[in-house]
Amino acid sequence: MRNRFLGLTVIALVTVACGQTGSPSPSAPSTLSQPANIAGNSAVIGTLSAHEVGTFAYHVGDALIQGLGFPPGNQAMAENGDVVTVIGTGTFDVAAKSATGGGTFVHKTSGGTTVGSGTWAASELVTFQSYGNAVPQGLPPTFFGGRVALNVLLTPTANPSVHRPAILQIECALGHPPGGAVEGVRLNVRDVINFNKTVPESGANVYIKE
Repeated sequence: MRNRFLGLTVIALVTVACGQTGSPSPSAPSTLSQPANIAGNSAVIGTLSAHEVGTFAYHVGDALIQGLGFPPGNQAMAENGDVVTVIGTGTFDVAAKSATGGGTFVHKTSGGTTVGSGTWAASELVTFQSYGNAVPQGLPPTFFGGRVALNVLLTPTANPSVHRPAILQIECALGHPPGGAVEGVRLNVRDVINFNKTVPESGANVYIKE
């Protein structure tokens, strides 16, 4: 994924970093389990994260990512084979633990039947584990890899009065990711379903420091 991202985006991302970072923001489920490989590298990640402050824009299969040749959204799978596709754009502030923005989700069965769809809105930054900037990949120093967890609210299109709490995990494998880190997303919908398996090569994410 990193090589594909680099090959498709090195020129475009340099252009974006030079002042064209804007992209349309979309109009928003018990605990998210931490992969063993991430937990095993907590000392390294903690060091990186402790020194990384500021505000970042996150892009998850959104207009910016799609404009670079990647498919819309990023996917995660539940134990029963159901798949969710997530698209999103927003920001998070490391010091304030705040988050803005949101996007859309589509939930399908393993057979491809749509179970539900709607919007999601970020309400809080849970954690940001930085993998450092993407200079090792030849990208601008404002581009970062890392693992972000956001508290979000899901609103089904079929029942807009319902707001389901969830945790959205976003991972970008730029910078110096730990072994086993996989580009993608995971979504845990509280007391409903846990999409806890990243679908490899299903899309791309990036963080841009503001």
